[in-house]
Amino acid sequence: MIVVIVIAVIFLALMLVALRVAITKPNHSEDDVHNPLIHASGIYSIVRKSPRDAVYEVKPDVEEIRKYLSNLNENINKFSPDAVENVINNWNKSLENSIKAVEDGDRQNVEFYYFDFEPVDCPICSNYLKKGQFVTREEIFNHPNLLPPFHLGCTATLLPHHGKEDLRETTELGMMPLFKRGKCPELPDWKSIPKQTTIRGSR
Repeated sequence: MIVVIVIAVIFLALMLVALRVAITKPNHSEDDVHNPLIHASGIYSIVRKSPRDAVYEVKPDVEEIRKYLSNLNENINKFSPDAVENVINNWNKSLENSIKAVEDGDRQNVEFYYFDFEPVDCPICSNYLKKGQFVTREEIFNHPNLLPPFHLGCTATLLPHHGKEDLRETTELGMMPLFKRGKCPELPDWKSIPKQTTIRGSR
């Protein structure tokens, strides 16, 4: 009889300990609401975090671009100082537009982005990507270099696809993935410059 009582007391004590652990276990649900990161497996895996820092880590900075153009100018005398600043300003504007497109898309839960060209087609990028080819938000997270511009004088743009845009005037191939077999495609060297950019920058 005593043995039965001891066993019952031990069982009751274990139950009380288990109940206490369950009650005091931290609840992360509130933190998750305030945390903008959402990361799960699969094609719809999305990280809702601004790509700004990641993009600026992989893209050349303003001083690197200015130094490159200045050295180029010394060799071939094609860029005036004003033209150098114009190329840099266009680079910064294009990069900010790409970042803003993703930030706005994150607020609208956009999962796919497609490429277009503005105001004219890019002769350099046309060797690497076509209008209407798309990338997923997860691919952008893993490869921030997918955000245009890809090179100096680049006219590629990244636009969010909400699933309702009429892309008949935009796409050449329909909505085709940029990635093939899950591999990030080769992209232009950032130092590439279209001929018309050189002409606009000549003295």
